[in-house]
Amino acid sequence: MNPNSKVPSIPIGKSISWKDWLAGRKARRETCRLVEPQPIRRQKSSSDRRLKKLYDGNRGLPFRPTSEL
Repeated sequence: MNPNSKVPSIPIGKSISWKDWLAGRKARRETCRLVEPQPIRRQKSSSDRRLKKLYDGNRGLPFRPTSEL
């Protein structure tokens, strides 16, 4: 992991811990918020039928605030 970066790097041929993955996700969300303050989600997808069946009529799980990650 780069000590100057908030986003953990994934070593080639290895996996990262759940804690590092969540830290990376949080950092990516914070970066995305600079461009678009609301969660970005596609309006339509070829998988809509399958997703709505899995998530009780919704296209996916609701977004959790970054503070909860």
